[in-house]
Amino acid sequence: MMAQCPLCKKSYSEKEAKVVEEKNSAHLVHITCPHCYHSVLALVVVNQLGMSSVGMITDLNIEDVSRLKKFDPISEDELLNFHSLLKNKQLSFN
Repeated sequence: MMAQCPLCKKSYSEKEAKVVEEKNSAHLVHITCPHCYHSVLALVVVNQLGMSSVGMITDLNIEDVSRLKKFDPISEDELLNFHSLLKNKQLSFN
């Protein structure tokens, strides 16, 4: 389904696709392009109607994805608090 890199447009082979997680008919797949080394994280779903996928370009490697998927999602309150910190310049990135 995702036969080529969205950035360099060169073809992938099946061995570049690594399944990170499977639940029912959904598969979380990580692919690193062997040509430009950019990565895609895709959710592939197979059902009676066929196969569909949605993907995003990422700088995460497969180890990062495996590690981060164990954490709970951030809440709306955490996001708003972080936004407030940035807006009020109370956070320094030194």
